[in-house]
Amino acid sequence: MGSVPDLYTTGDNDPEIYPVQYYRHYLYCDACGSFELDPWMVPDNIGSLEKMRRRLAMAALLLSPAVVVSGGLALGLIASPTFLVSLAVVMVLGLLLRGWVVGKQSAARIWRVSKAALLVLPAVIGAEWLGSVLYPSWLVLLAGVIVIVGLLVARGILGSKIESVGVRCRRCGGTYAHGTPFFTDLDANPRDLTVADVPRPLGRSLFLVGKSVKGEIPKPPSRLPA
Repeated sequence: MGSVPDLYTTGDNDPEIYPVQYYRHYLYCDACGSFELDPWMVPDNIGSLEKMRRRLAMAALLLSPAVVVSGGLALGLIASPTFLVSLAVVMVLGLLLRGWVVGKQSAARIWRVSKAALLVLPAVIGAEWLGSVLYPSWLVLLAGVIVIVGLLVARGILGSKIESVGVRCRRCGGTYAHGTPFFTDLDANPRDLTVADVPRPLGRSLFLVGKSVKGEIPKPPSRLPA
């Protein structure tokens, strides 16, 4: 593997912070010498999995009004859910429009939030209609909770399949798995690169924390020096 050691000092600008000197080992690709390393994620169809996870989350979000409305109807707490949600949507859109006028909100962000808000409104209207047609309302509440829990569980299962197994070079495509000498042999520097070769600003490239100048990373003392 290849790494460039750089001595780093913490708290050197503040005498009240216990200073620790340790080495940062900036990793680079053995094959091409590039410091452009990205996480190596598996499986290969991460894009489709993330898309499906977003869809499951959106479906759970759109069903949540049905649970809230049916629960309110069952308890007699909500007189007109559609009116309340419509008022909330108008307030959200009004705040976004005001932020866009004064230049604090982008048009793309306003469109994303507006689309989500407008999708919730028909969900509430449908939930209110189901609550008025189906009796008792707690059946809608129970069914909605079961479906939402199932959607969130399915989303979690898909997320558990996504895993980082190492790093991948952005330039040449070389892969390095966790636990290999690429991550464990921090003293190797086959290309004899120096800190001057590390892209600026320092810290944005992948690095591992090595030992301190005393041979180990010390713990701060219980009492700071006076």
